[in-house]
Amino acid sequence: MRESLKAEFAQATAELKAHMATWEYALAMASGCHGGRDHPVHWETQACTERLTVRCRELRARLAEHEL
Repeated sequence: MRESLKAEFAQATAELKAHMATWEYALAMASGCHGGRDHPVHWETQACTERLTVRCRELRARLAEHEL
């Protein structure tokens, strides 16, 4: 179980890092004087970032439970 969690966490982390290396992420997370990051075109990118971040956080917590 622990090894499969480690593998899943490694995959989720890799997906998050790859996502954060895209131009879409850079544009969606950038700030500007006109609030460009809040434009509807960036909502899906921001939602994807949130999903991947939550997934990594949950897997990290589950791994920590198995290390006790």
